[in-house]
Amino acid sequence: MQKSWRRPLLPVFALVLGMALAACAVDGTPTRGPITLKTGKYGGEQTPALGDADSPVSWAKLRAVRLADHMVFPSAIDPKLDDGKLPTQPLATVTNTQIVIPDTADLPAMKHFEYGFTVTAGNADDNDYGFNQAVYVFSDDKAATAAVDELSGAMLKPSRYSKFAKAPVPGLPAGAVGIHDGGKYGETVAAFTTQGSRLIYTWAKSPDRGWSERVAATGQEQQIALLKDVGADSDDRRIDPDGLLTGTLRSDDGNPLHKAVYGRRAAALFYGDQEAALRALTAAGIDRFAWNGSQAYRAASERQAAGWVDFLAENFEDETTRKASSPQDLGSARCLKSGRRAACFITVGRYVGEVYDSTLEDAQAQISAQYTFLKKLRD
Repeated sequence: MQKSWRRPLLPVFALVLGMALAACAVDGTPTRGPITLKTGKYGGEQTPALGDADSPVSWAKLRAVRLADHMVFPSAIDPKLDDGKLPTQPLATVTNTQIVIPDTADLPAMKHFEYGFTVTAGNADDNDYGFNQAVYVFSDDKAATAAVDELSGAMLKPSRYSKFAKAPVPGLPAGAVGIHDGGKYGETVAAFTTQGSRLIYTWAKSPDRGWSERVAATGQEQQIALLKDVGADSDDRRIDPDGLLTGTLRSDDGNPLHKAVYGRRAAALFYGDQEAALRALTAAGIDRFAWNGSQAYRAASERQAAGWVDFLAENFEDETTRKASSPQDLGSARCLKSGRRAACFITVGRYVGEVYDSTLEDAQAQISAQYTFLKKLRD
């Protein structure tokens, strides 16, 4: 099982939240003496309700997050693409698109860019393989078509790092533009096409031109099929309709993936084997995934929530992983330690909390705090 690459690191502080309860831990686990749930500073770091996306950037990000439910799975395009990488994120401003194709934000067509999403992957054992996919949404079809010419034209300009040339790429859809660079960095193929007001960009690199061409063509084909299921943009501006983000820890680190609620398919994007993750999410009946300073999920039932924790624990494990103690007076939390990484998971009814940190003590404090937040949702 490939490992998830999303493991946020948070600073270490220690405060104690005392809870005067009887002779059971707060989750019902038998214990002795007074209950003291150690949450550190995190007990006061609940994500507040976020309300509506009432600014242009927040509205673009919300639409981009919804688009994530219609992005390709790299591992489904080719098994070599088993290692999720950054950038995988919503694109809420034209400046954000610089992480996809540098030095293109000022192109005339990009003035009509509204939002997008990008997905990146590689191979866990071989850095010579790489993949990036992006979908840009423009104000109209004309702008998307113009962007194909302008963006491909920008990449065709020789630089220190690339010498792309237009080239036929077997399997590309009719009307798509393909370009190729066979320089010292490997065989790189990029492809552009449009579907209405959406531009689809695929980039693939490997030592084998045939592999890069095949991946570029498959990425385009699969993305077109996924976008056919996208209807008109919803006008619902609520960032978190069900309040799931209030079950997470606050974060103000500027991570573009944070302060967002993703759908089921989008949640699977953040795992190396996206298809396996989607199967596990489906089995758990998870329809929402909230990501901020920690992660929260809503499963269909308490039993299915426990099954999702099993998947998370397995996904974290490697040859160095060992079981770690649960937080004080929260015996139902499952904690693991692997080298310099620690993880803790908790179920609260049908909700699941998930935290990662560099120290076990901090992960324990965070999951203890998240338990108190999720309990408010359950109650």
